Amino acid sequence: MSKPDKVRGWAVVGTSWFASDYIAPAINKASGSRLVAVHSRDKARGTAFAAKHGIERSYDSYSEMLSDPEVEVVHIVTPHHLHASQTIEAAEAGKHVLCEKPMALTIEDCECMIKTCRKNGVKLGIGFQNRHHPAHVEARRLISSGEAGNIAFVTAQNNHGWMEFHLSGWRADPAMAGGGSLMGMGLHCVDLLRFFLAQEVEEVSALSDAKWIGKPVEETILINLKFENGPFGSVIAGFHVPRPNNDVVIHGTKARITGVDTIGMPMKGHLQVTTDNSKTEYPFADWVIGKYVYEIEAFNRCLEEDTEPNASGADGLEMVRLALSILESAKQQRSVRIKR
Repeated sequence: MSKPDKVRGWAVVGTSWFASDYIAPAINKASGSRLVAVHSRDKARGTAFAAKHGIERSYDSYSEMLSDPEVEVVHIVTPHHLHASQTIEAAEAGKHVLCEKPMALTIEDCECMIKTCRKNGVKLGIGFQNRHHPAHVEARRLISSGEAGNIAFVTAQNNHGWMEFHLSGWRADPAMAGGGSLMGMGLHCVDLLRFFLAQEVEEVSALSDAKWIGKPVEETILINLKFENGPFGSVIAGFHVPRPNNDVVIHGTKARITGVDTIGMPMKGHLQVTTDNSKTEYPFADWVIGKYVYEIEAFNRCLEEDTEPNASGADGLEMVRLALSILESAKQQRSVRIKR
Protein backbone atom coordinates (compact mmCIF):
# COMPACT_ATOMS: atom_id res chain seq x y z
CA MET A 1 0.00 0.00 0.00
CA SER A 2 1.46 3.40 -0.97
CA LYS A 3 2.10 6.01 1.67
CA PRO A 4 -0.23 9.02 1.77
CA ASP A 5 0.97 12.21 0.13
CA LYS A 6 0.25 14.27 3.22
CA VAL A 7 1.04 13.89 6.91
CA ARG A 8 -1.85 15.20 8.99
CA GLY A 9 -1.73 16.60 12.49
CA TRP A 10 -3.82 14.65 14.98
CA ALA A 11 -4.96 15.46 18.51
CA VAL A 12 -6.18 13.07 21.19
CA VAL A 13 -9.07 14.25 23.36
CA GLY A 14 -8.95 12.37 26.66
CA THR A 15 -6.12 10.75 28.62
CA SER A 16 -7.60 7.45 29.82
CA TRP A 17 -5.66 4.17 29.94
CA PHE A 18 -7.29 3.27 26.63
CA ALA A 19 -6.07 6.47 25.00
CA SER A 20 -2.60 5.83 26.40
CA ASP A 21 -2.30 2.10 25.62
CA TYR A 22 -3.96 2.06 22.20
CA ILE A 23 -4.91 5.34 20.56
CA ALA A 24 -1.82 7.51 21.07
CA PRO A 25 0.61 4.70 20.12
CA ALA A 26 -1.49 3.89 17.03
CA ILE A 27 -1.51 7.50 15.81
CA ASN A 28 2.24 7.69 16.35
CA LYS A 29 2.76 4.48 14.36
CA ALA A 30 0.27 5.05 11.54
CA SER A 31 1.52 6.39 8.25
CA GLY A 32 0.19 9.80 7.32
CA SER A 33 -0.27 10.88 10.95
CA ARG A 34 1.58 13.10 13.38
CA LEU A 35 0.35 13.39 16.97
CA VAL A 36 0.71 17.08 17.74
CA ALA A 37 -1.66 17.76 20.65
CA VAL A 38 -3.60 16.30 23.55
CA HIS A 39 -6.49 17.73 25.54
CA SER A 40 -7.22 16.98 29.18
CA ARG A 41 -9.21 19.04 31.67
CA ASP A 42 -6.52 18.09 34.19
CA LYS A 43 -3.44 20.10 33.19
CA ALA A 44 -0.95 17.89 35.04
CA ARG A 45 -2.46 14.74 33.58
CA GLY A 46 -2.30 16.18 30.09
CA THR A 47 1.32 17.23 30.52
CA ALA A 48 2.29 13.75 31.71
CA PHE A 49 0.42 12.13 28.81
CA ALA A 50 2.18 14.41 26.32
CA ALA A 51 5.60 13.61 27.76
CA LYS A 52 4.92 9.85 27.64
CA HIS A 53 3.86 9.84 23.99
CA GLY A 54 6.14 12.55 22.59
CA ILE A 55 3.28 14.97 21.94
CA GLU A 56 4.30 18.54 21.23
CA ARG A 57 1.52 20.42 23.01
CA SER A 58 -0.92 19.79 25.86
CA TYR A 59 -4.09 21.83 26.32
CA ASP A 60 -6.50 22.04 29.24
CA SER A 61 -8.79 24.25 27.14
CA TYR A 62 -10.64 22.40 24.38
CA SER A 63 -11.37 25.58 22.43
CA GLU A 64 -7.68 26.56 22.50
CA MET A 65 -6.69 23.15 21.19
CA LEU A 66 -9.22 23.48 18.38
CA SER A 67 -7.62 26.83 17.49
CA ASP A 68 -4.27 25.12 16.92
CA PRO A 69 -3.69 25.34 13.14
CA GLU A 70 -1.59 22.16 13.12
CA VAL A 71 -4.50 20.08 14.46
CA GLU A 72 -6.44 18.75 11.48
CA VAL A 73 -8.08 15.67 13.04
CA VAL A 74 -9.30 15.07 16.59
CA HIS A 75 -9.73 11.59 18.02
CA ILE A 76 -12.33 11.76 20.79
CA VAL A 77 -11.62 9.24 23.56
CA THR A 78 -13.79 10.57 26.39
CA PRO A 79 -16.83 9.40 28.40
CA HIS A 80 -19.76 8.66 26.12
CA HIS A 81 -21.96 11.57 27.17
CA LEU A 82 -19.32 14.07 25.99
CA HIS A 83 -19.00 12.73 22.44
CA ALA A 84 -21.77 14.79 20.87
CA SER A 85 -20.79 18.22 22.21
CA GLN A 86 -17.07 17.65 21.57
CA THR A 87 -17.69 16.45 18.03
CA ILE A 88 -19.96 19.37 17.22
CA GLU A 89 -17.47 21.90 18.59
CA ALA A 90 -14.63 20.29 16.64
CA ALA A 91 -16.65 20.31 13.42
CA GLU A 92 -17.54 23.96 13.86
CA ALA A 93 -13.80 24.65 14.21
CA GLY A 94 -13.22 22.88 10.88
CA LYS A 95 -11.59 19.75 12.32
CA HIS A 96 -12.22 16.21 11.10
CA VAL A 97 -13.38 13.83 13.84
CA LEU A 98 -12.78 10.18 14.64
CA CYS A 99 -15.03 9.49 17.63
CA GLU A 100 -14.98 6.38 19.79
CA LYS A 101 -18.18 4.39 20.05
CA PRO A 102 -20.91 4.79 21.03
CA MET A 103 -21.21 7.85 18.84
CA ALA A 104 -23.62 9.47 21.32
CA LEU A 105 -26.41 8.50 23.70
CA THR A 106 -29.42 9.69 21.68
CA ILE A 107 -30.50 9.51 18.07
CA GLU A 108 -31.04 13.28 18.08
CA ASP A 109 -27.43 13.92 19.11
CA CYS A 110 -26.16 11.55 16.42
CA GLU A 111 -28.17 13.33 13.77
CA CYS A 112 -26.89 16.71 14.96
CA MET A 113 -23.28 15.45 14.83
CA ILE A 114 -23.72 14.24 11.26
CA LYS A 115 -25.47 17.45 10.18
CA THR A 116 -22.82 19.70 11.74
CA CYS A 117 -19.91 17.77 10.20
CA ARG A 118 -21.59 17.84 6.79
CA LYS A 119 -22.33 21.57 7.07
CA ASN A 120 -18.70 22.34 7.89
CA GLY A 121 -17.24 20.04 5.26
CA VAL A 122 -15.43 17.70 7.67
CA LYS A 123 -15.38 13.92 7.94
CA LEU A 124 -16.90 11.99 10.84
CA GLY A 125 -15.70 8.46 11.58
CA ILE A 126 -16.64 6.13 14.44
CA GLY A 127 -14.18 3.87 16.27
CA PHE A 128 -15.22 0.35 15.32
CA GLN A 129 -11.69 -1.02 15.11
CA ASN A 130 -12.76 -4.65 14.64
CA ARG A 131 -13.71 -3.82 11.03
CA HIS A 132 -9.99 -3.40 10.36
CA HIS A 133 -8.69 -6.81 11.47
CA PRO A 134 -7.31 -8.50 8.31
CA ALA A 135 -9.26 -11.65 9.23
CA HIS A 136 -12.50 -9.69 9.26
CA VAL A 137 -11.68 -7.90 6.01
CA GLU A 138 -11.10 -11.29 4.36
CA ALA A 139 -14.29 -12.71 5.88
CA ARG A 140 -16.31 -9.85 4.41
CA ARG A 141 -14.70 -10.44 1.01
CA LEU A 142 -15.59 -14.15 1.11
CA ILE A 143 -19.20 -13.28 1.93
CA SER A 144 -19.64 -10.46 -0.59
CA SER A 145 -18.02 -12.51 -3.37
CA GLY A 146 -20.48 -15.36 -2.79
CA GLU A 147 -17.72 -17.82 -1.90
CA ALA A 148 -19.40 -18.53 1.43
CA GLY A 149 -22.81 -19.04 -0.18
CA ASN A 150 -26.05 -17.85 1.40
CA ILE A 151 -25.57 -16.86 5.03
CA ALA A 152 -28.00 -18.45 7.46
CA PHE A 153 -26.58 -17.64 10.90
CA VAL A 154 -23.86 -15.44 12.42
CA THR A 155 -22.62 -15.25 15.98
CA ALA A 156 -20.02 -13.24 17.89
CA GLN A 157 -18.64 -12.92 21.41
CA ASN A 158 -16.72 -10.17 23.19
CA ASN A 159 -16.12 -11.20 26.78
CA HIS A 160 -13.72 -11.03 29.70
CA GLY A 161 -13.27 -13.56 32.49
CA TRP A 162 -13.08 -10.99 35.27
CA MET A 163 -15.30 -12.82 37.75
CA GLU A 164 -14.91 -10.32 40.61
CA PHE A 165 -15.06 -7.22 38.42
CA HIS A 166 -17.87 -4.66 38.60
CA LEU A 167 -18.33 -1.48 36.59
CA SER A 168 -17.69 1.73 38.54
CA GLY A 169 -17.30 5.46 38.02
CA TRP A 170 -18.85 7.02 34.96
CA ARG A 171 -19.15 3.64 33.23
CA ALA A 172 -21.68 2.57 35.88
CA ASP A 173 -23.81 5.69 35.40
CA PRO A 174 -26.46 5.29 32.66
CA ALA A 175 -26.61 9.06 32.16
CA MET A 176 -22.91 9.14 31.24
CA ALA A 177 -22.32 5.70 29.71
CA GLY A 178 -25.72 4.83 28.26
CA GLY A 179 -25.26 1.18 29.23
CA GLY A 180 -22.69 -1.29 30.50
CA SER A 181 -21.29 -4.26 28.63
CA LEU A 182 -23.43 -3.47 25.58
CA MET A 183 -21.88 -0.03 25.07
CA GLY A 184 -18.42 -1.21 26.06
CA MET A 185 -18.17 -4.48 24.12
CA GLY A 186 -21.42 -5.71 22.62
CA LEU A 187 -21.71 -2.95 20.04
CA HIS A 188 -18.45 -4.10 18.47
CA CYS A 189 -19.99 -7.51 17.84
CA VAL A 190 -23.25 -6.18 16.43
CA ASP A 191 -21.45 -3.73 14.17
CA LEU A 192 -19.11 -6.46 12.95
CA LEU A 193 -22.05 -8.65 11.94
CA ARG A 194 -23.58 -5.71 10.06
CA PHE A 195 -20.20 -5.16 8.39
CA PHE A 196 -20.02 -8.78 7.25
CA LEU A 197 -23.56 -9.08 5.95
CA ALA A 198 -24.02 -5.54 4.59
CA GLN A 199 -27.54 -5.80 5.99
CA GLU A 200 -29.45 -3.98 8.69
CA VAL A 201 -31.09 -5.54 11.72
CA GLU A 202 -34.88 -5.44 11.69
CA GLU A 203 -35.67 -7.00 15.11
CA VAL A 204 -33.83 -7.65 18.40
CA SER A 205 -34.45 -9.51 21.62
CA ALA A 206 -32.11 -9.26 24.58
CA LEU A 207 -31.55 -10.50 28.11
CA SER A 208 -29.21 -8.79 30.56
CA ASP A 209 -28.12 -9.32 34.15
CA ALA A 210 -28.83 -5.73 35.34
CA LYS A 211 -31.94 -6.78 37.24
CA TRP A 212 -30.29 -9.77 38.94
CA ILE A 213 -27.09 -8.02 40.00
CA GLY A 214 -29.00 -4.98 41.19
CA LYS A 215 -26.97 -2.53 39.09
CA PRO A 216 -28.12 0.42 36.96
CA VAL A 217 -26.20 -0.95 33.95
CA GLU A 218 -25.71 -4.52 32.73
CA GLU A 219 -22.44 -6.44 33.05
CA THR A 220 -23.47 -9.35 30.80
CA ILE A 221 -25.89 -9.22 27.89
CA LEU A 222 -27.20 -11.77 25.39
CA ILE A 223 -28.69 -10.50 22.13
CA ASN A 224 -30.63 -12.18 19.33
CA LEU A 225 -30.78 -10.44 15.97
CA LYS A 226 -32.98 -10.81 12.89
CA PHE A 227 -31.40 -9.30 9.77
CA GLU A 228 -33.53 -7.82 6.99
CA ASN A 229 -32.73 -10.43 4.31
CA GLY A 230 -33.13 -13.50 6.45
CA PRO A 231 -30.05 -14.37 8.52
CA PHE A 232 -30.32 -14.73 12.28
CA GLY A 233 -27.55 -13.66 14.63
CA SER A 234 -26.54 -13.87 18.26
CA VAL A 235 -24.14 -11.89 20.43
CA ILE A 236 -22.91 -12.28 23.98
CA ALA A 237 -20.84 -9.60 25.70
CA GLY A 238 -19.82 -9.30 29.32
CA PHE A 239 -17.21 -9.34 32.03
CA HIS A 240 -18.05 -12.60 33.80
CA VAL A 241 -17.48 -15.34 31.22
CA PRO A 242 -14.62 -17.64 32.32
CA ARG A 243 -12.01 -18.46 29.67
CA PRO A 244 -13.91 -16.63 26.88
CA ASN A 245 -13.45 -17.44 23.23
CA ASN A 246 -13.95 -14.12 21.49
CA ASP A 247 -14.79 -15.63 18.13
CA VAL A 248 -17.03 -14.71 15.24
CA VAL A 249 -18.65 -17.51 13.22
CA ILE A 250 -20.48 -17.14 9.89
CA HIS A 251 -22.48 -20.15 8.71
CA GLY A 252 -22.91 -20.12 4.93
CA THR A 253 -24.24 -22.76 2.56
CA LYS A 254 -20.81 -23.12 0.92
CA ALA A 255 -18.48 -22.48 3.87
CA ARG A 256 -18.24 -21.80 7.57
CA ILE A 257 -15.99 -18.82 8.32
CA THR A 258 -14.54 -18.55 11.83
CA GLY A 259 -12.51 -15.72 13.24
CA VAL A 260 -10.81 -17.48 16.15
CA ASP A 261 -10.23 -15.02 19.02
CA THR A 262 -10.24 -12.08 16.61
CA ILE A 263 -12.74 -9.83 18.43
CA GLY A 264 -11.54 -7.29 20.97
CA MET A 265 -8.83 -4.66 21.19
CA PRO A 266 -5.54 -6.49 20.37
CA MET A 267 -5.11 -7.74 16.82
CA LYS A 268 -4.67 -11.48 17.21
CA GLY A 269 -6.23 -14.83 16.36
CA HIS A 270 -6.68 -16.42 12.96
CA LEU A 271 -9.27 -17.12 10.29
CA GLN A 272 -10.62 -20.58 9.45
CA VAL A 273 -12.59 -21.29 6.28
CA THR A 274 -14.25 -24.72 6.36
CA THR A 275 -16.03 -26.31 3.42
CA ASP A 276 -17.31 -29.86 2.86
CA ASN A 277 -13.93 -30.85 1.43
CA SER A 278 -11.30 -28.58 2.97
CA LYS A 279 -10.22 -26.37 5.84
CA THR A 280 -7.98 -23.35 5.31
CA GLU A 281 -6.37 -21.24 8.02
CA TYR A 282 -4.99 -17.72 7.79
CA PRO A 283 -2.86 -16.83 10.85
CA PHE A 284 -2.24 -13.27 12.01
CA ALA A 285 0.42 -11.92 14.37
CA ASP A 286 -0.46 -10.70 17.86
CA TRP A 287 0.17 -7.02 17.14
CA VAL A 288 -1.44 -5.22 20.05
CA ILE A 289 -2.31 -1.88 18.44
CA GLY A 290 -2.65 -3.19 14.89
CA LYS A 291 -6.40 -2.69 14.45
CA TYR A 292 -6.10 0.92 15.59
CA VAL A 293 -3.16 1.62 13.29
CA TYR A 294 -5.20 0.32 10.35
CA GLU A 295 -8.19 2.37 11.52
CA ILE A 296 -6.13 5.60 11.66
CA GLU A 297 -4.59 4.91 8.27
CA ALA A 298 -8.01 4.18 6.76
CA PHE A 299 -9.30 7.51 8.12
CA ASN A 300 -6.31 9.32 6.60
CA ARG A 301 -7.07 7.69 3.24
CA CYS A 302 -10.70 8.79 3.35
CA LEU A 303 -9.51 12.38 3.87
CA GLU A 304 -7.06 12.09 0.99
CA GLU A 305 -9.58 10.46 -1.37
CA ASP A 306 -12.64 12.38 -0.11
CA THR A 307 -14.61 9.22 0.64
CA GLU A 308 -16.74 8.20 3.61
CA PRO A 309 -14.93 6.69 6.60
CA ASN A 310 -15.29 3.05 7.54
CA ALA A 311 -17.23 3.24 9.88
CA SER A 312 -19.11 6.45 9.12
CA GLY A 313 -21.37 8.68 11.13
CA ALA A 314 -24.30 6.88 9.51
CA ASP A 315 -22.97 3.60 10.93
CA GLY A 316 -22.60 5.23 14.33
CA LEU A 317 -26.19 6.47 14.21
CA GLU A 318 -27.46 3.01 13.27
CA MET A 319 -25.55 1.44 16.16
CA VAL A 320 -27.03 3.90 18.66
CA ARG A 321 -30.49 3.13 17.25
CA LEU A 322 -29.83 -0.58 17.75
CA ALA A 323 -28.33 -0.07 21.21
CA LEU A 324 -31.40 1.78 22.45
CA SER A 325 -33.66 -0.96 21.06
CA ILE A 326 -31.52 -3.70 22.63
CA LEU A 327 -31.62 -2.02 26.04
CA GLU A 328 -35.38 -1.53 25.71
CA SER A 329 -35.79 -5.21 24.84
CA ALA A 330 -33.78 -6.30 27.89
CA LYS A 331 -35.72 -3.97 30.16
CA GLN A 332 -39.17 -4.86 28.80
CA GLN A 333 -38.28 -8.56 28.31
CA ARG A 334 -39.76 -8.65 24.82
CA SER A 335 -38.55 -8.43 21.23
CA VAL A 336 -38.34 -4.98 19.64
CA ARG A 337 -38.64 -4.12 15.95
CA ILE A 338 -36.24 -1.41 14.79
CA LYS A 339 -37.89 1.89 13.87
CA ARG A 340 -36.11 4.01 11.25
